Amino acid sequence: MNLFLLLVYIPFVLSASSSISHPHTGVVTPFKPGKPDVKLGKKAESLLASGSPYKTQLMSGARGRGLVVQDIAAPSTVVWSRILDFDHYTEMVPRTVISENYGVKGGRDREIKTRMKLSAMVTQIEFFIRHMYYPSKNSLVWTLDYTRKSDIDDSCGFWYVIPHPTKPNWSRVYYSVEVSMFDWVPKVVIDILSKKALTEATGWVKKQSEVRL
Repeated sequence: MNLFLLLVYIPFVLSASSSISHPHTGVVTPFKPGKPDVKLGKKAESLLASGSPYKTQLMSGARGRGLVVQDIAAPSTVVWSRILDFDHYTEMVPRTVISENYGVKGGRDREIKTRMKLSAMVTQIEFFIRHMYYPSKNSLVWTLDYTRKSDIDDSCGFWYVIPHPTKPNWSRVYYSVEVSMFDWVPKVVIDILSKKALTEATGWVKKQSEVRL
């Protein structure tokens, strides 16, 4: 599909809505809260010590999902304060046009529902996320909020944040996301929302956490 057709076609296809349900209740397997089953060897530790993210695969059944690990020079409380500040993502996260909570339930363990809109190439993708935060498991996991219709077919992901194993007042962050897009979405847009999102996510969290100190 050439750029002109893309500009004409996409606005008629996008149809996110807060008043109607998503066409299904999940096609990708959600992440579970808790420590990811990933071992970091000497190569990974060396890369992390240099300040670079470490990228690997996290197995989900027979499938592999991209996983990024990043060391951050800030305590985990600061890192979580950035990740959970959804109402201010437009000021912190690249390509975020709208991010606003529309439902928060629970106490320490809590459900946070967030409307998001991202700029991707020539269009904007709107979707509704149901986050589940489990501080006792150092985890935030999410899926779509299937009671509302999103422009993406499905999505799930997780954050896992722990104190750094050897550096006081540092954190080690694990992040993974899976996005299922509708067939009409161009590959370049899919890459922005999935592959590039891996390193960009840990990148903005690192920057925003360290600048707070």
